[in-house]
Amino acid sequence: MIVCPACHAENPDGTKICVKCGTELPKAVAAGPSKAKPAAEEQKKFGMRDIGRDAIDLLWLVLIFLLVGLGFWMEATHWQPFAKSEEVAMVKEPVVALVSHHLGHVVHHAIAKTSSEKPAAVYGDPESFFQKGKVEYDRQKYHDSFNYLKQALMIDPTFAKAYFGLGYLYARFDMDDAAVRMYEMALRFDPAHADATNNLGMMYYHAGNYDDALQLFQKAATLNDQNADYEYNLGSVYLDKEQPSDALQAFQKAASIRPDDASIYNDLAVTYEKLGKKQEAVDSWQKVMQYSKDPDLTQNAKSHIDFLQTQS
Repeated sequence: MIVCPACHAENPDGTKICVKCGTELPKAVAAGPSKAKPAAEEQKKFGMRDIGRDAIDLLWLVLIFLLVGLGFWMEATHWQPFAKSEEVAMVKEPVVALVSHHLGHVVHHAIAKTSSEKPAAVYGDPESFFQKGKVEYDRQKYHDSFNYLKQALMIDPTFAKAYFGLGYLYARFDMDDAAVRMYEMALRFDPAHADATNNLGMMYYHAGNYDDALQLFQKAATLNDQNADYEYNLGSVYLDKEQPSDALQAFQKAASIRPDDASIYNDLAVTYEKLGKKQEAVDSWQKVMQYSKDPDLTQNAKSHIDFLQTQS
């Protein structure tokens, strides 16, 4: 049937003029292919190439999960090699939980897996346990070193050397907060412990707290005025605080104590340059070249000498 576009009357197929209103009728549309073909074509397009792309996407997803998992694992182990996992777990043990302060006194706490367990009694001289801990640390047996220092504190919770050793051990694993706490405990029970004073200063220095670091380095140098490291650290913080004159005195003192240390002469030369003392700087750079076994340090010294000698 053909529907008239004017009066909508139905006309038999093949009729050219509407039988009702006389309007010319449109020609009948020949049957053609189904319009579902494009959908069929789209369906045909999905094949092995799409499967390959999906497989690649899946592999990337798996890789991302693996990398995220690896990141969490490395963060938990402080980015230490697999072989050091046990050591890292060891230093994570909360040594601070061994002691607590109450009205300025230290109370020894039980070290136990459950609240009902009691630690085994430890007897002996805490100094001997500290010395054993030092030996094991030098042998890179960090777990054993940790246990010896812990036993020293079980005998005497006020033994400053053991806290100092633990601070050194924590710093070895970049556990700065725990290291600071241990150095502070060492100084609580032995305010004249020069190494703990210096090391605590180093923790502040590396954290960018130059003022507190300076006070601690000054105190360490006062406690032991024949330690080149204390003077060198003091000079370094003066240099960073833009106080080259004070830095110069400290570096000169360090060089007099340890006259064959290229690192000291390196910073001494830098200080002379900052003060405009070219000849003294050249002399110090030459000392660097004389004593250094580091080719980079030697080359740096030579470059400075060549530059200074070209200046009028």
